[in-house]
Amino acid sequence: MAVKAQQTMLDPPAVLDPELGIAMFDQEARRIVGIPGDEFLARWDAGEFHDWEDTPEGRELEYLILLIPFGRRLP
Repeated sequence: MAVKAQQTMLDPPAVLDPELGIAMFDQEARRIVGIPGDEFLARWDAGEFHDWEDTPEGRELEYLILLIPFGRRLP
């Protein structure tokens, strides 16, 4: 039996406050690579972290890369 999409959504998705998102990204950057989030973003933009391997450490870095949108300050 198929369920209509609108019936599966009980609550609207939670939205993370931008400042909380930045704090979360900073915390994860410090945990994973040992540097503040702003420094990670600057080094990422410079191309320093673009080559990672499929290792446990590389997967942690990939997780941090997926969180980059939370760490960017929007105008």
